[in-house]
Amino acid sequence: MKLKNTNTVLISLISAILIIIIDYINPTDLLPYSLMMAIGFICVLMILWFMYSTNFWKLIKLQTINPIDFILFSIDITLIIYGLYLFCIKQLSTWKFKTAVVIFSIVLISEFFREICIHPFSDKTKRNKDKNIIDLRELYKGKIKSNTQPIIISDKAVNYDLLDRSVIVSLLNDAINDAYSSNAYVIGLEGEWGTGKTTIANLVQQRLRNNEDIKIVKDFNFWTAGSQTAILNSMYDSLLKAIGVDYNSTRMKRLLRRTANFVTTMPKMGKVLGQIIDEDITQNDVNQLKDKLEELILSSGKRYVFFVDDLDRADNLQVLFLLKMLGTLFNLPNLIFVLLYDKKRMNAIVDNGEDLNAAFAEKIINQEIRVPEVSEQVMQNIYKTGLSKLAIAYGVGNSEIQEIKPAIDLIVEQIKSIRDLKRIMNSACAIAFDKNNYLNRRDLLLLEFIHFKEPNLYKLIYDNSGYFISQDFTSFPSGMPWRWDKDNTEKIKKFYNENLSNYSKYLSILEMLFPYVKNYYNPGIYNSDQIIIQDMTGDNERRRQLRVCSDYYFNLYFSLTQNDYSKINVQVRNIVQEINEATTVKEITKSYNQLLTWDDDSLYLGIEDFRMYVDEINKDKRLFVARLILNSANGFSDRGMLSLRSELLIACSLLLERSEINKVSKMLQHFSKRYKLIGCLNALNNYVKDYGELQKVVMKSWYKVGANILNNKIDLYSNKNYEANNAWGFFNYVKQKRLPSKTIRNYLDSIISNKNVYRVLFDAITESTGTGGYGYRVEKDNYETMGLANISKIEDFLKNKKQINESQRRVLSVYQRFLKNDDNEREYYNNPINPNEL
Repeated sequence: MKLKNTNTVLISLISAILIIIIDYINPTDLLPYSLMMAIGFICVLMILWFMYSTNFWKLIKLQTINPIDFILFSIDITLIIYGLYLFCIKQLSTWKFKTAVVIFSIVLISEFFREICIHPFSDKTKRNKDKNIIDLRELYKGKIKSNTQPIIISDKAVNYDLLDRSVIVSLLNDAINDAYSSNAYVIGLEGEWGTGKTTIANLVQQRLRNNEDIKIVKDFNFWTAGSQTAILNSMYDSLLKAIGVDYNSTRMKRLLRRTANFVTTMPKMGKVLGQIIDEDITQNDVNQLKDKLEELILSSGKRYVFFVDDLDRADNLQVLFLLKMLGTLFNLPNLIFVLLYDKKRMNAIVDNGEDLNAAFAEKIINQEIRVPEVSEQVMQNIYKTGLSKLAIAYGVGNSEIQEIKPAIDLIVEQIKSIRDLKRIMNSACAIAFDKNNYLNRRDLLLLEFIHFKEPNLYKLIYDNSGYFISQDFTSFPSGMPWRWDKDNTEKIKKFYNENLSNYSKYLSILEMLFPYVKNYYNPGIYNSDQIIIQDMTGDNERRRQLRVCSDYYFNLYFSLTQNDYSKINVQVRNIVQEINEATTVKEITKSYNQLLTWDDDSLYLGIEDFRMYVDEINKDKRLFVARLILNSANGFSDRGMLSLRSELLIACSLLLERSEINKVSKMLQHFSKRYKLIGCLNALNNYVKDYGELQKVVMKSWYKVGANILNNKIDLYSNKNYEANNAWGFFNYVKQKRLPSKTIRNYLDSIISNKNVYRVLFDAITESTGTGGYGYRVEKDNYETMGLANISKIEDFLKNKKQINESQRRVLSVYQRFLKNDDNEREYYNNPINPNEL
């Protein structure tokens, strides 16, 4: 256990001594029984209060090592010592020894309980936490478990080099091995931030471990040491440990502190140490400390190497103080210092150092090794490989990786170093590649990269959505049209010029994210200088991909939440996945029927999304799904230009287009006597008119149903076959076949009755919606096509039917208004006519 063993043993020894003394004095013989009981009662109260104030019971359940472990361990040691004492004085049979054994056993059981039942969970939690921290080399070698998420790329210094700079490693290694000097030898490893100086230093340290004549001074972290006194103490302690002398007296600590003050307040580095500054310290004291270190170093017969990393991350005073130490107190033989820094930063520190002579600072560094920049092409290849492999590690599929590659290409152009790459992996990529992400990975990756690099640009996009959203306008900002036109061109140009010009290096990313930005900066051959247009044919694909340029999903990229549109899209995607995974017809039907339980608004959006996923449905399932759609389509209204029925039938046509023609023909044969679907077959024929062979098959099926209706005088207005406007599938069949015009009239005359007269009339009426509500009127063309003027039975049926409901009353009113030729204006109602009531 990670307890402070020294304190634990010391306190246990003191406790044991006190118990032995109390036992020896035997206060029970000196004090009255009542007083002993009172003292015992008070001690119990004190223990209970201690347990209450320290949340004792919570500490027992706490998984990490805490004061409970310290107390239990101390009690055990104390009781062992006391038991040995009782053994020595031959009191093993006394109540004191038995009590000690009982207490010892209880404490020991408690320790085992915490070790076995509590601590393992803590260790497991730590292991689970650590397994998510991945080394970059593990990523490149594909050694990451698929269930490791989120993936955190470790930013710690490593002992390998992805750039294979073995020449620099060998150069630094040789410089250290060849460094023999009567004074300290200082090597500067110079390079810009992120060029891999630390990696090179680690590789050199690996090689130096094989050299018995050289010792690496560990545990010296310069830039976290804090004050100048702390730096001096850290250097001194680290050097003593490397030499093998783990001792530091109180006098030496005081001497170090005073020496630090003395050296820190020197007027100039170039001057001889000669001024007494603090606590009567003299130059002789400083020299003694230096001589003592030199004696220890030389007597060991080894050389000692300090690696001072991230020198340019420290503040100016720390850097200047270190340089002073290298030129004075630690200017000793067999000491080698390797300083890692950015030369520009180092020069700036030295130039601004009032108490440091610049020429002297240059003399301190005996040899400087430059870490050259790697070619941009090599670095970009490393960045691309890393980002692609990270996507694979997150479980991103091959198709999605191909889609995000253009985004990766844009991102790597702006990555400055391996360290920068790791930060992007741990921020932007962690969000975009997450398995729970439902948005477009490419868009989210680019947008998160902008957020990481340029938060102000990220906010600009979010605050001015009207200039970036290009489709699905559901909540478009007031004052901005749903399509750009000439009147807004100047306004758009002004916004882009004033705001995006400051972020020119991100324009290529913005063009990939937002079609309007692309068409403004890189207009196509059909774009004029006056307006901004885009290819609207790509709207469906962008909506299917949940692109950020859609008003449906724009805000979700900034909130990382879901709305109704994204939830519906995800549900549809899941239904498609369930259909693909289904092994029986029953399972496919069950999955598809989930759509039919939605309300009309959700179903409309769902069918729109479903149409975009037809290509993802397995080939062997497409025809059966098309059959399910055709079976269910007439259960939905076909009123309006883009009705639910139309959406379903368009989805059906897309599935048929992607199926084998002979199988489509065989499937449609099942509908030859499904008279209730003739209207759907008529509409389906129109949706496949651009597909020659498929239309022939669909038309043949439609014609067969129409012929059966005509030859067998099938009543399309009976309860079994009726759907509003379904009969128009038959009427259009008659017109398509160019049968005599009286064919429709004769058919209606033969089947019209007192029960279906309102259904017949309703098929001649059209519906429209507007501010006035639902408007109805008889269309003259429909009236004439159906030949209603020549069916005398209609008037008789209308006169004899006295008890009618509200829907029938509205149909009658609209029909009589048409007969009166009352301008044929629409009659409006607050709610629609219900065909099921006719």
